[in-house]
Amino acid sequence: MQHHRQLRPALTLRKALGAAAICAALSACGPTIETHGHLPDPEIVESVRIGASNREQVNAMLGTPSAISTFDKESWYYVGTRLSRFAFLEPEVIERKVLIVRFNQAGIVQQVEILGKEDGRDLQVVDRKTPTRGRELTILEQLIGNVGRFGGQEVDPLDER
Repeated sequence: MQHHRQLRPALTLRKALGAAAICAALSACGPTIETHGHLPDPEIVESVRIGASNREQVNAMLGTPSAISTFDKESWYYVGTRLSRFAFLEPEVIERKVLIVRFNQAGIVQQVEILGKEDGRDLQVVDRKTPTRGRELTILEQLIGNVGRFGGQEVDPLDER
Protein backbone atom coordinates (compact mmCIF):
# COMPACT_ATOMS: atom_id res chain seq x y z
CA MET A 1 0.00 0.00 0.00
CA GLN A 2 2.84 2.38 0.72
CA HIS A 3 4.39 1.66 -2.67
CA HIS A 4 1.15 2.76 -4.40
CA ARG A 5 1.19 6.12 -2.62
CA GLN A 6 4.74 6.87 -3.78
CA LEU A 7 3.83 6.36 -7.44
CA ARG A 8 1.03 8.92 -7.38
CA PRO A 9 3.21 12.03 -6.95
CA ALA A 10 5.54 10.76 -9.70
CA LEU A 11 2.60 10.26 -12.10
CA THR A 12 1.20 13.69 -11.25
CA LEU A 13 4.60 15.28 -11.89
CA ARG A 14 4.90 13.48 -15.24
CA LYS A 15 1.43 14.61 -16.29
CA ALA A 16 2.20 18.21 -15.30
CA LEU A 17 5.51 18.18 -17.20
CA GLY A 18 3.84 16.61 -20.25
CA ALA A 19 1.08 19.22 -20.24
CA ALA A 20 3.67 22.02 -19.89
CA ALA A 21 5.67 20.61 -22.82
CA ILE A 22 2.56 20.45 -25.02
CA CYS A 23 1.58 24.04 -24.10
CA ALA A 24 5.11 25.27 -24.88
CA ALA A 25 5.12 23.49 -28.25
CA LEU A 26 1.72 24.93 -29.21
CA SER A 27 2.66 28.47 -28.19
CA ALA A 28 5.83 28.25 -30.30
CA CYS A 29 3.66 27.64 -33.36
CA GLY A 30 1.95 31.01 -33.10
CA PRO A 31 2.52 33.73 -35.68
CA THR A 32 5.25 36.32 -35.20
CA ILE A 33 4.63 39.98 -35.94
CA GLU A 34 7.38 41.82 -37.81
CA THR A 35 7.60 45.57 -38.41
CA HIS A 36 9.64 46.90 -41.32
CA GLY A 37 10.25 50.56 -41.99
CA HIS A 38 8.76 53.45 -40.05
CA LEU A 39 5.12 53.73 -38.95
CA PRO A 40 4.84 57.27 -37.50
CA ASP A 41 2.51 57.90 -34.56
CA PRO A 42 -0.76 59.46 -35.87
CA GLU A 43 -0.67 62.14 -33.13
CA ILE A 44 2.79 63.25 -34.24
CA VAL A 45 1.68 63.30 -37.89
CA GLU A 46 -1.23 65.58 -36.94
CA SER A 47 1.24 68.00 -35.35
CA VAL A 48 2.83 68.65 -38.77
CA ARG A 49 1.27 71.96 -39.86
CA ILE A 50 0.66 72.68 -43.54
CA GLY A 51 2.02 76.12 -44.38
CA ALA A 52 3.94 76.42 -41.10
CA SER A 53 6.23 73.41 -40.47
CA ASN A 54 9.59 73.30 -42.26
CA ARG A 55 11.96 70.44 -43.19
CA GLU A 56 13.98 70.66 -39.98
CA GLN A 57 10.84 70.54 -37.83
CA VAL A 58 9.42 67.58 -39.77
CA ASN A 59 12.74 65.77 -39.46
CA ALA A 60 12.75 66.40 -35.70
CA MET A 61 9.15 65.17 -35.33
CA LEU A 62 9.12 62.17 -37.68
CA GLY A 63 12.77 61.31 -38.09
CA THR A 64 14.68 60.60 -41.27
CA PRO A 65 12.38 59.64 -44.18
CA SER A 66 12.53 56.20 -45.76
CA ALA A 67 12.99 57.85 -49.17
CA ILE A 68 13.23 61.30 -50.71
CA SER A 69 11.86 62.10 -54.16
CA THR A 70 14.59 61.54 -56.73
CA PHE A 71 13.98 64.45 -59.04
CA ASP A 72 12.66 67.43 -57.12
CA LYS A 73 13.73 66.54 -53.52
CA GLU A 74 10.47 68.17 -52.37
CA SER A 75 8.66 64.97 -51.28
CA TRP A 76 9.57 62.84 -48.29
CA TYR A 77 8.23 59.29 -47.92
CA TYR A 78 7.88 57.40 -44.64
CA VAL A 79 7.08 53.76 -45.41
CA GLY A 80 6.13 51.14 -42.84
CA THR A 81 4.80 47.59 -43.04
CA ARG A 82 3.62 45.20 -40.34
CA LEU A 83 3.69 41.49 -41.29
CA SER A 84 2.36 38.34 -39.66
CA ARG A 85 4.62 35.36 -40.30
CA PHE A 86 3.57 31.82 -39.44
CA ALA A 87 6.37 29.26 -39.60
CA PHE A 88 7.61 28.81 -43.19
CA LEU A 89 4.47 30.15 -44.90
CA GLU A 90 4.37 33.34 -46.97
CA PRO A 91 4.02 36.37 -44.65
CA GLU A 92 0.68 38.21 -44.59
CA VAL A 93 0.64 42.01 -44.71
CA ILE A 94 -1.39 43.22 -41.72
CA GLU A 95 -0.77 46.92 -42.17
CA ARG A 96 1.05 49.09 -44.68
CA LYS A 97 1.23 52.87 -44.53
CA VAL A 98 3.01 55.43 -46.64
CA LEU A 99 3.18 58.96 -45.27
CA ILE A 100 4.03 61.52 -47.95
CA VAL A 101 5.12 65.00 -46.86
CA ARG A 102 5.45 67.47 -49.74
CA PHE A 103 7.35 70.76 -49.36
CA ASN A 104 7.30 73.92 -51.47
CA GLN A 105 10.50 75.51 -52.84
CA ALA A 106 11.01 77.40 -49.56
CA GLY A 107 11.00 74.13 -47.58
CA ILE A 108 7.59 74.66 -45.94
CA VAL A 109 5.09 71.76 -45.75
CA GLN A 110 2.65 72.04 -48.64
CA GLN A 111 0.77 68.70 -48.30
CA VAL A 112 0.57 65.67 -45.98
CA GLU A 113 -0.92 62.48 -47.40
CA ILE A 114 -1.33 59.04 -45.84
CA LEU A 115 -1.78 55.98 -48.06
CA GLY A 116 -2.84 52.63 -46.61
CA LYS A 117 -2.65 49.00 -47.63
CA GLU A 118 -5.88 49.35 -49.63
CA ASP A 119 -4.31 52.15 -51.75
CA GLY A 120 -1.48 49.92 -52.95
CA ARG A 121 -1.37 47.71 -55.99
CA ASP A 122 0.11 44.24 -56.33
CA LEU A 123 2.80 44.03 -58.98
CA GLN A 124 3.35 41.01 -61.17
CA VAL A 125 7.06 40.23 -61.39
CA VAL A 126 8.09 39.06 -64.85
CA ASP A 127 10.51 36.17 -64.69
CA ARG A 128 12.43 36.40 -67.95
CA LYS A 129 16.09 36.14 -68.81
CA THR A 130 17.96 38.68 -70.88
CA PRO A 131 19.64 36.91 -73.81
CA THR A 132 23.40 37.22 -74.00
CA ARG A 133 25.79 36.86 -76.89
CA GLY A 134 27.74 33.67 -77.36
CA ARG A 135 26.90 30.24 -76.10
CA GLU A 136 26.85 28.65 -72.68
CA LEU A 137 29.71 26.27 -71.96
CA THR A 138 29.52 23.25 -69.70
CA ILE A 139 31.95 22.96 -66.80
CA LEU A 140 33.95 20.34 -68.72
CA GLU A 141 34.20 22.61 -71.80
CA GLN A 142 35.35 25.50 -69.59
CA LEU A 143 38.05 23.37 -67.91
CA ILE A 144 39.33 21.95 -71.21
CA GLY A 145 39.21 25.40 -72.82
CA ASN A 146 41.48 26.79 -70.09
CA VAL A 147 44.17 24.10 -70.42
CA GLY A 148 47.42 25.75 -71.43
CA ARG A 149 46.29 29.28 -70.60
CA PHE A 150 47.85 29.33 -67.15
CA GLY A 151 51.48 29.80 -66.22
CA GLY A 152 52.48 31.62 -69.38
CA GLN A 153 54.36 34.88 -69.55
CA GLU A 154 52.63 37.99 -68.30
CA VAL A 155 51.30 40.27 -71.00
CA ASP A 156 51.62 44.03 -70.53
CA PRO A 157 48.31 45.58 -71.61
CA LEU A 158 50.11 48.81 -72.54
CA ASP A 159 52.57 47.01 -74.83
CA GLU A 160 52.03 48.31 -78.39
CA ARG A 161 53.45 45.47 -80.45
